[in-house]
Amino acid sequence: MELGVQKKSKELSIVGIFLILFGIGLLLRKLHVFQHQWTTILWLCLGVAGLLVVIQAFIIRRRGVVFWGSLLFFSSIAVLVHRFAVLQTVPWDLPATISLAVGFSFLMVFLYDPRNVGTLIPVLFFSGYGILYYLWWWDIIDWFDVKYYIFTYWPVLIILWGLSLILRRWRT
Repeated sequence: MELGVQKKSKELSIVGIFLILFGIGLLLRKLHVFQHQWTTILWLCLGVAGLLVVIQAFIIRRRGVVFWGSLLFFSSIAVLVHRFAVLQTVPWDLPATISLAVGFSFLMVFLYDPRNVGTLIPVLFFSGYGILYYLWWWDIIDWFDVKYYIFTYWPVLIILWGLSLILRRWRT
């Protein structure tokens, strides 16, 4: 009787990499090489860990973690942009920023499996809201024009959703 041999996984320990990076960041802060707060170091390490999760998911073909790794990466970018004052942000930008992170995470799921056209609907919805908000906030577009186009052309989303359902059934 042969005992089942467990196959060793080729996955990197993302938690281990995160802890090493976080420890190095904290040590560099204690040695006064890195002058930022520990929370900034935390978000920087979380972003790197999220990016590594996505890269690893694409390499070893694990669809389930693409969305969550991407969401962690894009959320970390949003927090770091705010902390380093790259863009002028205000607290009510948070829903649009979260919407952009969720939309880009769905885009990564689509890039993982381009045959799954249905994931483009949440990409359009979440990213569209975030992009329109920031275009309005930076006075690139007028809010009344946005409202007009949304109220006029929202049925296009229903049409696209229906097409994605038909294409999904036709493809299988």
